Amino acid sequence: MTATSPQSRARSSMRAALARDDYARAFDVLEHCDSAPSVVDFKENVVDALQQHFALKHVSFFAGATFHNVFGDIAPLTEGKTSKMLPEYRERWARYDVFGTPAATRQLVSSGVSSLAELTSLGPLPASAEAYVRHFLVATWRMETAAAMRVELPDGHLALVGMFDPKPDKLGISEVATLRLLSRQLSVICRSLPMSRSQAAVSRLSERQRQVVRLVADGLSNAQIAEALSLAEDSVKKYVSRILGLTGCQSRMELALLARSCRT
Repeated sequence: MTATSPQSRARSSMRAALARDDYARAFDVLEHCDSAPSVVDFKENVVDALQQHFALKHVSFFAGATFHNVFGDIAPLTEGKTSKMLPEYRERWARYDVFGTPAATRQLVSSGVSSLAELTSLGPLPASAEAYVRHFLVATWRMETAAAMRVELPDGHLALVGMFDPKPDKLGISEVATLRLLSRQLSVICRSLPMSRSQAAVSRLSERQRQVVRLVADGLSNAQIAEALSLAEDSVKKYVSRILGLTGCQSRMELALLARSCRT
């Protein structure tokens, strides 16, 4: 008998739980997100899509360089009550988040999604995570449903999208299976995006504008750029002014730093 990996078993289970309407909902979310020009826009689109297509009002988007850094994100995107939950979460509960437990980590790595219902079905939670659920999520904020979706970001970074609701059955088997499908597909979309809107703006510049940006990044003056590109110096000034406006940069130095970050 051929052994199957946890990822293969998770995919098979997911396909069995999905109906035509679930695929349609997943497609709607992907359509909502696949035109995002940068990771910043992608975050906003994902949260908005989950609110629209899963009727989830309370959604957060945490990002970090490693899995455990995610919980310390200093500027997460929060919608609904998650924005009000954030100060207490940071001060007291981030280190005890139920989705940072070993069981949740295994689920997030193998299948892209972990839900509170699944975790409690596996057995008792660690005491600290149980306290987080009982005192923070349920007693304080009345959140009976909680789930996290893993999304891969550029440069090996990752995100956890938190979803919460007062109804205990808000995310059933089919919803969780749909989110697992979305975890993979959203990661594919996001991994190739520029991190910032300014970086996205650089990628949309014309070839001549990118030539000017590269020379600005190399420290050349307008006169030197004009000589290198066989342009009038006044034309170079207009190019630089236009590029500053398109990228939102306030100075040549800021533009040069942006251009260098785009090279890495």
